[in-house]
Amino acid sequence: MNLQELQNAWIEAGNKVTDLFNKKVALQKNYEADPESVSAEDMKKAAEAYNKAVQARNFAKQNYDDAVEAQKVNKPASKPIENKTEDKSKDVISGFKDMLKHPMKYMENLSSSSTSDGNAGLTIPDDQQTQINTLMRQYDDLRDLVTIENVGTDHGTRNIEPFSNITPMDQLDDIPDDSTNNSTYAWQDKDIKEGDYSSVKQLSYNIHDYGDVFFAPNDLINDSNANIESWLNQHIARKNVVTYNSKIIGLLPKSQKKATITKLDDIIDALGQLDMALWGGATLLTNKSGFLALAKVRMSDGTRAMSVDPRTQQTTFNMDGMQYVNVRVVEDTWLPNNTNASGKYQSHPFYFGNFKEFIHLYDRQQMSLLTSNIADKAFRRNQTAIRALLRFDTKIWDDEAIVSGSFDKVESQPMLMQSVQVPSDNGGTQAGSANH
Repeated sequence: MNLQELQNAWIEAGNKVTDLFNKKVALQKNYEADPESVSAEDMKKAAEAYNKAVQARNFAKQNYDDAVEAQKVNKPASKPIENKTEDKSKDVISGFKDMLKHPMKYMENLSSSSTSDGNAGLTIPDDQQTQINTLMRQYDDLRDLVTIENVGTDHGTRNIEPFSNITPMDQLDDIPDDSTNNSTYAWQDKDIKEGDYSSVKQLSYNIHDYGDVFFAPNDLINDSNANIESWLNQHIARKNVVTYNSKIIGLLPKSQKKATITKLDDIIDALGQLDMALWGGATLLTNKSGFLALAKVRMSDGTRAMSVDPRTQQTTFNMDGMQYVNVRVVEDTWLPNNTNASGKYQSHPFYFGNFKEFIHLYDRQQMSLLTSNIADKAFRRNQTAIRALLRFDTKIWDDEAIVSGSFDKVESQPMLMQSVQVPSDNGGTQAGSANH
């Protein structure tokens, strides 16, 4: 038998194991419903048939593996080596369809994941992950608000220092600042003085697993690859956005229940609480009801403080006519209003600062899928259960990078008053005023 025939024999043996396993499960269901309908002999025969099929499948797998190893030994050195990782990336949907058909084969035998932790399943390849990330941006993914570190380990440490505590480097040479160079260059033989890192602290991250189980109709197997990929990406993108966003929002400090911001000058005061180096990347974050309240604020010339750039579609807030800050909005469901003990509304949440300095997200970038058609709901509904795993961690990097507050209504600026000259009844002029 050639390599392809051995692989087909192994797959066929795996399909037989799946069929016999489903028969065992069916017998169990029948026995639970009516113990008299299933005899001990029936259960014994089913178990024996299943065990023999498992042995035959394992034997077929061993033959296939041996043939693969033998082919590696006998393969000419000049022949290019097959890029299996690339093939798996191209055929991920075909592999997913096969996983829907034969979930037990993947659960018991295969691990397409490149991880070393033994998690079986089908890893989402980079090109499909890019498509998922594109979809996620349509649902206001908050990851672009924070700093993302793609990591290759499940845990690690970082040394961090608040921006306000960073000190400048020491000058190494003794060359005067004026144009006369009287240096003896003796400084070149001196060691560089170690910096003062009294404010440095160590931050540890530990990658967490986040899982979701959803169900696919079994007739999805017969659909086109494009439709299956679109269906799968759409579901994963929505679930990922909600998961990432909930963890990012969960790190925000509690905003005060009593309104701390009542006018534009209060927002300017919030800006003053940040280190100036963080002003350029500052963002104003609130929920939808808070956004609607801010959208009603007007400047002294009558224009709205909130505006949208038609080119970038970025929403900005005019704080003082000179300083404009970006605005991000989160649905009230995920970032609720502040309420009192009885649940009565008190204020909208207000966060202002540089969120990329505030939160770091450590992404393991190894989403994996695994299927089962014998899970309780899947078996009873003639569906296939799909388990998706996401792996990341979120940590506060610099707690001085944002300020929190709350507001109910922010007063608009008083309208400008301009003195004008109006004609009097006797033909002269008199001072007056008019609103502009």
